[in-house]
Amino acid sequence: MDIFAYALKMELDGEAYYTELAKHAGYKDLEVVFLDLAEAEKRHYEIIKEARDAGHYTLTPGPMPTIPNVFAFPDELKEKSPEWLAQWKKEQLDVYQAALLKEQQSVTLYQDLKTKVVTVEEKDICERLALEETKHVHVIEDLIEMLNHVNDWVEAAEFNPKDDAY
Repeated sequence: MDIFAYALKMELDGEAYYTELAKHAGYKDLEVVFLDLAEAEKRHYEIIKEARDAGHYTLTPGPMPTIPNVFAFPDELKEKSPEWLAQWKKEQLDVYQAALLKEQQSVTLYQDLKTKVVTVEEKDICERLALEETKHVHVIEDLIEMLNHVNDWVEAAEFNPKDDAY
């Protein structure tokens, strides 16, 4: 398996992962975010496929380093995904934090893979993919920050005026 095949598989698994989360999201806005992330993974797939098909990269045939795909749904989770996802329905913030962890793992995976591949082209692909996944990290971090600000805003005294007459 070359770097393109690996990256294409990971992007498809990422799309499937977020699509599955969207199906079981407890909130409409959470479903929309997961579907957006699934669509972004699909766009990444198309970008990688176009780069591969353009033939601008010369890849050295040989075995790819074995690094597990962070988005692969283990079979045991596929079989009981509604139960597995039920634990996340308690708090929307927990779901975003779990997604953030997956994206951070993706960045780390491509950075690690960059140290293991041989050619300059493969290293370049890994670097580009790590940068793309970093964009997802920032989006999810922004969502988490926004949710935390809502909690702060509701609790802030100036937004919760007390009337002394009561």
